[in-house]
Amino acid sequence: MKYLNFFLIFLFPLSLSAENLKLPEVVVEYVCNTKFIIGANVLETRTFKSKNKKRIDTIIQNIPQSVIIDYEKQTATWVWPKTYSYLSVPLKKENQEALKKATNIIMLKKIKSDYLSGFEVDLYKLKVNLPDGTIEESTRWISKHGITLKEVGFIEGDEGKFHFYSEYSNVKVFEQNDDLFKVPDGFKIAPVDQLDDVNDLLRTMVKRS
Repeated sequence: MKYLNFFLIFLFPLSLSAENLKLPEVVVEYVCNTKFIIGANVLETRTFKSKNKKRIDTIIQNIPQSVIIDYEKQTATWVWPKTYSYLSVPLKKENQEALKKATNIIMLKKIKSDYLSGFEVDLYKLKVNLPDGTIEESTRWISKHGITLKEVGFIEGDEGKFHFYSEYSNVKVFEQNDDLFKVPDGFKIAPVDQLDDVNDLLRTMVKRS
């Protein structure tokens, strides 16, 4: 998949910063629908975010599945409701740190304040160096809670220039029930080869462990 590290940052958000340049951090728990488009690739999800955990529900090749990320325990768990199965893998902390260090903001400018979907937002122009050497330039609509409600821009590298668009909709800010981030009772551990049915993005997330 083109620009894989860009998708990884989308699913494993980092506190992007450089010397004197830092985006607002998320300070609330929330649930929302998400849509992310880059080139011909489209990812639509239902996302639940608590203080230290995130759950992403989506459908890939007509197969419902969830990814539960525990940032404190540094684990990612895939859950397949149709087969009552799951698989957990560790996320190496050194890989997370390497990704964070390799992602640098080289330009950040607040343009103005506005409203989007009922939220007060600040608009930022930014330019980011991604780990694979590509450049991202975009405009972000960031709520006062630190949630990026919308982002429009492009990334450019050896494979060309691709425009992207991401949007959070139906955003609800409230404390999330911890049961949302647990594997349901009765689910069994899936064989590793079940990951063959998962797209390149999710397979590579496993390889990061």
